[in-house]
Amino acid sequence: MSAEEPLLRLARAAVFATVCLFLSTAGHAFAGGGGVDPAVLLAGLAGTMGLAYAINGREREPEVVLAASAVAQISLHEVFGWTTHSVPTALGTEHGHRTFGMTLAHLMVAMASGWWLYRGEQAAWLMLRLWATAPFPVLRWLFTTAGRTTPPAPPAVPVSFPQPRPAWTVPAAIHRRGPPAIIG
Repeated sequence: MSAEEPLLRLARAAVFATVCLFLSTAGHAFAGGGGVDPAVLLAGLAGTMGLAYAINGREREPEVVLAASAVAQISLHEVFGWTTHSVPTALGTEHGHRTFGMTLAHLMVAMASGWWLYRGEQAAWLMLRLWATAPFPVLRWLFTTAGRTTPPAPPAVPVSFPQPRPAWTVPAAIHRRGPPAIIG
């Protein structure tokens, strides 16, 4: 399976777009931006999937995934800000769409989710590589060991096995005790 396969690219783009859209929507609602219209959500999903599909023709480095995540988060934040009405937050302030703190929050979420997406993509590629190579050695091992029988277990030691007698001595060991003889 290669990275250029459309089905694999589409699946990877769908995961990327879903994570970005969910985090941006949740952050928007949490910060007091209100609910997002379903048509805007679909447009955001389509745009984010288009971006992800365009860049995932091959396995990407973390910088590319982090940058794409940041672009998606900021773009979704701006689109949601233009299409929804601000509501007062618990602190009494309205959802600020162009504040430094909001931009910083989106960038932090983008970096965390981008890193998470990159590590997930690494794991997916590792599983695909292992799946492509691992079955053949395992199958070969199974076929070579299937015809063999296991050797019989050794017989049990009988209870009446003779115990060593204390009177048995080894004569050669007796005269060699002590320090070595001086040969000279």
